Amino acid sequence: LALRFPPYEPAWPQDQLPRGESIFARLREHGDVLLHHPFESFEPVVAFLREAVNDPAVLAIKQTIYRTGRDSELMVLLIEAARRGKEVTVVVELKARFDEEANINWAERLEAVGAQVVYGIVGLKTHAKLLLVTRREGPRLRCYAHLSTGNYNPRTARLYTDVSYLTADADLTADADAVFQQLASQTRARAPRQFLTAPFVLHRRMVALVGRVAAAA
Repeated sequence: LALRFPPYEPAWPQDQLPRGESIFARLREHGDVLLHHPFESFEPVVAFLREAVNDPAVLAIKQTIYRTGRDSELMVLLIEAARRGKEVTVVVELKARFDEEANINWAERLEAVGAQVVYGIVGLKTHAKLLLVTRREGPRLRCYAHLSTGNYNPRTARLYTDVSYLTADADLTADADAVFQQLASQTRARAPRQFLTAPFVLHRRMVALVGRVAAAA
């Protein structure tokens, strides 16, 4: 034991998200926040959803679920949001290898409290990591989003290297909303402003970017 490194404790991003302050207000007033896991804590992501659940001004929460685990505070929060009368939409990927049973169980619990559960598109795997919150602010609605390369799993967030992005940017949140509409209705949505989505945009855009690099070389 003496030869082992001490357990690493991820840092809370105090400069970007001071503890005790509203994450919504921070994003609205000071701009986007980038987190680098596991070096920075995953807890701000959980706190973002927790604030959305507890905020009476939040009307709707939409989230994709790929691997979240059997014991997930995030899923418990989504269930609580539905119980509080918020519009909750969850896209659950049933082909997440080794997590199929856990995902089915969470989906059943969500449906039992009135959440809308979407099971993705036949023939495709929904691997996007998105969380979208719609909040009433005075006479208007404002959206906040979390985008991630990693799963919504606090345990693996302590092990895997991923980035998280919290934003109130109107173009990014509009793209996130379009993705959820597409997954829920299974119809093609409008062209994204910022997102590169597969299988519609990503391949063509990546080939074009590689071509630009080749031309510059």
